[in-house]
Amino acid sequence: MNIKEFLSLISKYKWLIVAIPAITLFVTYLFVKNLPKQYKSQAKLSTGLLDPSRQVAPDVPSYSGPDLLIKINQQFTNIMDIMTMPKNMSILSYRLILHDLRNPQAPFQVQSDDVKALSSEQRQAAIRGFEERAAKKQVLTPFDNYDDVKYYNLVKSMGYDAAVISKNLSISHEDNSDFVTVEFTSENTLMSVFVVNTLSEDFINNYSMDLISNKNKSILVLDSLLKKKETVMNEKNQELKEYKIKNEVLNLDKQSAIVYQQIIDYENKKSQAIINLQSLQSALKNVNDRLNNPALDKYLGADVSADNQAIITLRNKLQAANDDYIDGGFKPTAKKKVDSLQQMLNAQLVKANDQYVADPVIAKQTLVQNRISIGIDLEKTRASVQDIDKELNKLNAKFSGMVPFDAGVQKYERDADVATKEYLDLLNRYNQTNLDKNIGLRLQLEQEGVPTVAEPSKKLIFMALSAIASFAICFCVLFVIHVLDHSINNKKQLAVATKGKIIGELNYIKPENRDIDEIWKNAERSQEMLTYKNLLREVRFEIDKSLASGGQKVLGLTRLHPENFTIFSAVSLAYGFARLDKQILLIGNSEMAEEIQKWNIPTDQSLKNVLNTFTLQKNNLITFLNKDLDGVSLLENKDNPSISQIFKGLKNEFDLIIVYLDAVNSVSDVKEWIQFTEKYLATFMAGNSLSDRDKEAVKSLNSDDKFIGWLINGVKRK
Repeated sequence: MNIKEFLSLISKYKWLIVAIPAITLFVTYLFVKNLPKQYKSQAKLSTGLLDPSRQVAPDVPSYSGPDLLIKINQQFTNIMDIMTMPKNMSILSYRLILHDLRNPQAPFQVQSDDVKALSSEQRQAAIRGFEERAAKKQVLTPFDNYDDVKYYNLVKSMGYDAAVISKNLSISHEDNSDFVTVEFTSENTLMSVFVVNTLSEDFINNYSMDLISNKNKSILVLDSLLKKKETVMNEKNQELKEYKIKNEVLNLDKQSAIVYQQIIDYENKKSQAIINLQSLQSALKNVNDRLNNPALDKYLGADVSADNQAIITLRNKLQAANDDYIDGGFKPTAKKKVDSLQQMLNAQLVKANDQYVADPVIAKQTLVQNRISIGIDLEKTRASVQDIDKELNKLNAKFSGMVPFDAGVQKYERDADVATKEYLDLLNRYNQTNLDKNIGLRLQLEQEGVPTVAEPSKKLIFMALSAIASFAICFCVLFVIHVLDHSINNKKQLAVATKGKIIGELNYIKPENRDIDEIWKNAERSQEMLTYKNLLREVRFEIDKSLASGGQKVLGLTRLHPENFTIFSAVSLAYGFARLDKQILLIGNSEMAEEIQKWNIPTDQSLKNVLNTFTLQKNNLITFLNKDLDGVSLLENKDNPSISQIFKGLKNEFDLIIVYLDAVNSVSDVKEWIQFTEKYLATFMAGNSLSDRDKEAVKSLNSDDKFIGWLINGVKRK
């Protein structure tokens, strides 16, 4: 988006942008100058939801929990929604209409025609009907128009229906506040007070009654369910009791625990007995090994026996030697033998006494006694293991016998527990409902509505908003027009759109002023004409420069679409070059002939005649040649060399040949004509846009070496 162009568009319509907000401001003033004053009244209802002083034993220590905050917000939302329900709004409508019917001298609103039309009897009937409907809390609907009293029409005519009241009624709750605020704005301060107080009081009464009624219904339902659950609980507990009595089970859990503990104890005893048994067997084997090992005989008295045997032998020898000594008559030789044996016996005794401090026989006797003792202990241990096994078998059998009873007891206990839990849950809900009924939510009218002064006038606000809104709408409309507008209005935009060379532009000339001779001679009379003349000179210079560089004289003039303004541009170019005293040949169509006739230039010569006779009557400065070939194309009249030869001859006669070509997007032989031009340009009418087909044609033109650029016509300049 081009910001500069957008600002230019705004500048173009600046008076419209100023005028529309001004008109809107004036119209708004006419509407709001007699705007009545507004009176607002406010009442506040206390709920007790966030006031700990009004809660009995609150079970929530703080109000920071997200779940609790959500629950409390839901309660506040429910309260505000219930207040605006049709039932409560209908009751408010009844209260308002009843006030006006009972006090015709001081109504809240000017009495409507429907109310004024009521007779005294109809008024009383209407009062009784509205009172009855208010007592029954009936919702007011459009169908409540009966033959005797048209309730809906009466309320609607006074503006007391829910739709009208709701527009000026506001019910809100501020965060972290325990109050629900009820606000109403009207043209009568007493009506505002009446609405907020009546709505609040009726809602509190109705809400409390509905709450107690709902709690009573819940209590009745819970009481019935509680009795049923109590019966089921008692039946399940009785079944458990009978099963235990029948199977002589006092406390199966404790009994099984005791038996299981006994089994564990006996298992421990058995393990210890087996350890002792293995120890005794090992000790017995060790004693037997000691008693049966020859290598240990010296420690067990074997050496003592050898020494004793030697002593006994020496004593026997000594006895025999004594006998021989006595019997031999006390011979000295025998005496020596006796002495010698006596010394040997003494030496042997001394030796035996020195070698054995303790008696080895005693140690062996000790081992034998130990073997006997260990054998006895071993037998006792084996007997205890057998006794433990017998006791374990009894305990395992007793424990196995408890398993079926345990399954049965668990089943009955589970059923009894489920029944008891259900009963206790219902009992808890029953007690909680009773508690809520007695100490639950209690709404209070904490602050009644009171008369107030009129609210600040909003006239200036409405006027300012209307002016701002109209200005914004104008601005947005212009912005949309600018965004959606793809038209090309000047040579800069054309250069961007075509990406080609722009040789110049010609400003817009009104149809009644399209006379190039008049424009050229009297341009000073009008800025529009003077601008056109100067721009035509610039275009003439650019074209002349392009043709002079190659010595060309044949200039084609085409366009994207057929445009009448292009004929005027072609004639203007011919006239402009003629002002340089150049001989100009203008080859055009019948429309161009009509334009040329204004200058008394003959238009009866045709290209067809020139192609056939090779003759042309030359006029002063500008010669016109009609290129109409009666539906036959250029090359169908003559072959290429012949036509080239004819144009060569024409170039010798004229300084410039301008050929007015058909549009490139039209069905024509324009390409044949371009073949015989030396240079050509294309015109574009300002205000048009480029289609996809046009863009393809533009691309083709820009790629042609003969094409010298674009000329934009009809530019509306400031």
